[in-house]
Amino acid sequence: MDNILGLFEKLESQSLAVQPSRCVVVRNRNASCRRCAEACPTGAILVEGNDLAVAPERCIGCGTCATVCPTAALESKKPDDKELLRAAVAAMQANDGAAVIMDAAMQAAAEGKYDPAKVAVVKSLGRVDESFIAVLAAGGATSVALVAGLVEGAVAGAGADEEAAEESGAEDAGAAETAEAEGAAPDRTAQLVRDTAALLLETWGSDVTVKLATKLPRSVRLTEPTEFDAGRRGFFSSMRDEARAAAAITAEHVVREKLGADEPEEPKFAKVTEDGTLPHFLPERRGRLLLALSNLGEPEDIMIDTRLFGHVIIDPEKCTSCQMCATFCPTEAIRKFGDAVTAAETGKPFGIDHYTGRCVQCHCCEDICPTNALTLSTDVFATDVTKRGRSERIEMRPRKHKVNDPKSIVNAMSDLLGIPNVYER
Repeated sequence: MDNILGLFEKLESQSLAVQPSRCVVVRNRNASCRRCAEACPTGAILVEGNDLAVAPERCIGCGTCATVCPTAALESKKPDDKELLRAAVAAMQANDGAAVIMDAAMQAAAEGKYDPAKVAVVKSLGRVDESFIAVLAAGGATSVALVAGLVEGAVAGAGADEEAAEESGAEDAGAAETAEAEGAAPDRTAQLVRDTAALLLETWGSDVTVKLATKLPRSVRLTEPTEFDAGRRGFFSSMRDEARAAAAITAEHVVREKLGADEPEEPKFAKVTEDGTLPHFLPERRGRLLLALSNLGEPEDIMIDTRLFGHVIIDPEKCTSCQMCATFCPTEAIRKFGDAVTAAETGKPFGIDHYTGRCVQCHCCEDICPTNALTLSTDVFATDVTKRGRSERIEMRPRKHKVNDPKSIVNAMSDLLGIPNVYER
């Protein structure tokens, strides 16, 4: 546990905020989640055997790890989600409703050839998640284009492929060449987000298209290159921001060293609440996504399979009614109801309530179940996602041995060993 917390401290940077208490591996050392390491494009987060390792000097601040983290234990900064959304909405409005987001590679390749007021820029397209796209769609976007500078020469400008597309009547020749084109190696996270967002928008009845492209749409291009182009403005703006960040860091060190003052730190270990569960939270991204989907309207009554939501299935024959799944669920997608301790005496039902929309598919419940009675399905009913109340109530059987009985351990050992007479001394 100490090693994991130390690794998170190393990962904290000007471009990445870390909330260790939200990490499912910190909450439960048996958790199998390693998504940040699997998605990191530079190997800054590594899986070595069953351990995590961090090489902070490799981190480029792309934000991909924050996108795939189900519980928002990692969050992007400079810009954060709200700042990036504001920039994207402003660019979308300047481009007549067409939202265009490009990565830093495309920004450098298209220097001086696009209108910076119509494009939002991210370091990597892995920075964009489904909630970001859903908010743009609910906010009036007509289309969303994610543009990557993946292939040399894939920038705004006339070429043979573009001319052919225009001759064939393509409305947007720049977006005609997608990231799946031969020779391209698009970010897998960006592809997954694009596919998931497109499925959600279609299911919720939105006609907003989501494209992953390697050329800038024609609507954001400049007919004549500018002398003092957007790339230079972006460079000096970036240098200004870096200077401000450096000044802020210096000021913090002065306060700490000279005045002996320090900001209070959040506790690394979460305290158990009154109902015996670890603290719950709902990531802001999930809240924005649910709100955006609700604003889009009612979904089709179909089953969807995405990386975002899960449906809990419990085998009653294997379940021991321990409710550990609810104890460790980070988002309260699984919540206790009733009193398990007195259920046998009172006859009142108890068990868990399941909320599909709050499930972030971290699989912590599945990992913690001592009898493998619980499985998490990725197939969910779309109508359950934005449902305000619970999606399902699962009643459990009273425990065979009372939790507060002094003989509970002895009786449990008797069942485990298959010996009727176990004596304690």
